[in-house]
Amino acid sequence: MWVVVILTAILFLLGAFGCSAVQEISSQTQTIDDLAQSSESRFVKIADISEVDEVEVEAKHGIVEQQSIQNSVSEIRQVLPRVENKTPSWMTIFERLSLVGILIAVIILIWQTGIGTLIRRLLYSMSLFIPRKSRRDAEMDLKIADSDDKMTIREAIASKRSSDPAYNSAYTKLTRGK
Repeated sequence: MWVVVILTAILFLLGAFGCSAVQEISSQTQTIDDLAQSSESRFVKIADISEVDEVEVEAKHGIVEQQSIQNSVSEIRQVLPRVENKTPSWMTIFERLSLVGILIAVIILIWQTGIGTLIRRLLYSMSLFIPRKSRRDAEMDLKIADSDDKMTIREAIASKRSSDPAYNSAYTKLTRGK
């Protein structure tokens, strides 16, 4: 299921990034210019072969209109470099939400496959990101093991009970059961 969600988001983002208004305007102006030139050449042929005055007049008007269209296309091409693509605000929000969703999905996938535990153990083996509680417990255990230090097992237990409510609850339950 997650794979489908991730692939859909990626495809949508790729589609969104592939849309360029400037490129589309440029492409459409080229199409309009080509059609106007083709129509102009047809009007010229019609004017040349027609012997009816009204058809010749209309063909000449068609030629003028097509040349006007070609001039408009030329003006659009001159202005086009000043046009900038703008991403709609909803697309920006959607892109950010998609990225957050993809990150969350990747983190869940990593953790569910057990790779997260492997990474955590690797970091612990390099002495990175060790929790404070674990460091404090290790320090107390070292002091207890050291015969020169005066810390007793009772002090270590009291320290663990004060710092960890779950440990305190478990300790209390076990001592009442005796």
